[in-house]
Amino acid sequence: MATIRDVAQLAGVSTATVSHVLNNTRVVSEAARDRVLAAMEQLSYQPNAVARSLRVSATLTIGLIVPDVEIPFFARVAHCIEAAANEVGYNVILCNSGWSLEQELRYLDNLRARRVDGLICISLSMTGEHVAPLLKRHTPVVWFEQTRLGGPFDAVVIDNFKGAYQATAHLIERGHRRIGCILGLVSAQLTVDRIAGYRQALSDHGLPFDEALLYAGDYTPPTGLAGAHHLLNLPMPPSAIFAYNDMMALGAMQAISERGLHVPTHVALIGFDGIALTEHTCPPLTTVEQPIAEMSRTAISMLLDRINNRAPNKSRIAVAEPRLICRASTLGASAVDRSLKSSEASLV
Repeated sequence: MATIRDVAQLAGVSTATVSHVLNNTRVVSEAARDRVLAAMEQLSYQPNAVARSLRVSATLTIGLIVPDVEIPFFARVAHCIEAAANEVGYNVILCNSGWSLEQELRYLDNLRARRVDGLICISLSMTGEHVAPLLKRHTPVVWFEQTRLGGPFDAVVIDNFKGAYQATAHLIERGHRRIGCILGLVSAQLTVDRIAGYRQALSDHGLPFDEALLYAGDYTPPTGLAGAHHLLNLPMPPSAIFAYNDMMALGAMQAISERGLHVPTHVALIGFDGIALTEHTCPPLTTVEQPIAEMSRTAISMLLDRINNRAPNKSRIAVAEPRLICRASTLGASAVDRSLKSSEASLV
């Protein structure tokens, strides 16, 4: 069985330094602390006791990294996570990364220095390797909206495949046969899953997949604006558009209006996320709702399990159920109705 002397020798420090790391009785440099933790892990030095002892005086703070708080979806996530954390006596340090990996890494360093008790992260760029220093200090990480491999990472995600399938099937049932998609970042797993759900719905209804009906960008209204113009300029434009988030759907709605067309009379439109603003657009937007409050409570619960050493040493993924909310942007005249009216007009 390894001893404290073995740990000190492997880490290249004194036994006193190891003791200070274990008991948090004196400030130890970050480099020395990391060497001690690595040595204890390599030697399997009382791992359970160490994990408990390294939960130094708790700060009762949780870090939250989000890409852009100006996007209503992320603002809602931040609000719900803070509310869930406050209910169990924790405060939240909100970090707005601006979609920048460099900024995210600066925040990670800052949160380490502040000795947060845990981290909830929404990022399309960070990997398990980036947050490894937090894990070395037994600071748990929960991913929100994305999953990560390479460590005991927990994640809370929506069933993106199912949500996209529901949206596409709804449009098909309204008579649409050419359905355009405005995507987010194609490298993101959520985009991959939503494309898969879209394709499966087409296949299940006997419709072909046409890559020309896909337009990729980011998650902002300008992408929705540009994407809708692009799709409606096609030789065979779609009669319906599925935007992969509500903000892009708002941009698409603007593009449709700029062309002198109307939703859903000329083009049906559906979004994803279920932000509150979708109830107040003209017409109100059909959307796939994510249960953000429920997902936030789950994320906090998973984090507390890790903080209190109640979780297994393996990844856990909580998958939330999407909910299709049908509104006027898809519930006007169906594509079949419009086709019949067009045929009747041509006979007059």
